[in-house]
Amino acid sequence: MSMQALNHLVARSIVDPAVLHAFAAGKLDDILADLAFSPGLRASLATAQTGTWAEFAVVAYRTVRAAEAPASRIQLPSPLEGLRPDADRAGREQVA
Repeated sequence: MSMQALNHLVARSIVDPAVLHAFAAGKLDDILADLAFSPGLRASLATAQTGTWAEFAVVAYRTVRAAEAPASRIQLPSPLEGLRPDADRAGREQVA
């Protein structure tokens, strides 16, 4: 969700000069409040120390990317599990 908000912010900066004016004035937090950033992420974006909007966009991308939780991978059992002898299962009866 945060990456979509960042995309929205960058796209809005292209068509809305108020975003660049707020960035230049150091009041970007007012613009960020309108978007779907978490409070912690919004605070770190608002306090990013950059000189230009392009630098801010790069830092914001890295910050948002680091803050997003990676998608959990599906944990499948190893194919070797069925081939190795298991001492715990050796004494139990198995039915086909």
